[in-house]
Amino acid sequence: MRANSKLGVLLVLISGLLWVAVLAVPFLAVTVATKAAIVTSLIVTSEVAFWLGILLAGKELAQRYRRMLNPYYWWQRVTNRH
Repeated sequence: MRANSKLGVLLVLISGLLWVAVLAVPFLAVTVATKAAIVTSLIVTSEVAFWLGILLAGKELAQRYRRMLNPYYWWQRVTNRH
């Protein structure tokens, strides 16, 4: 795997972690306006990291991961094991 591909995958993973971090924001002891600013910045940063990661990872790697993350293929793997 090329260095750009590794960086791309890392950015996609960071993007997912930033989306999970959004779920923790309501529990912070800050004002509502601050929470809104934090959520907005997390979402924007997450989207930028995701799309930059996809660009760096390349088309083939993006298609492979998209297929692996598709619930339809999860179901196919479960039902075909019997």
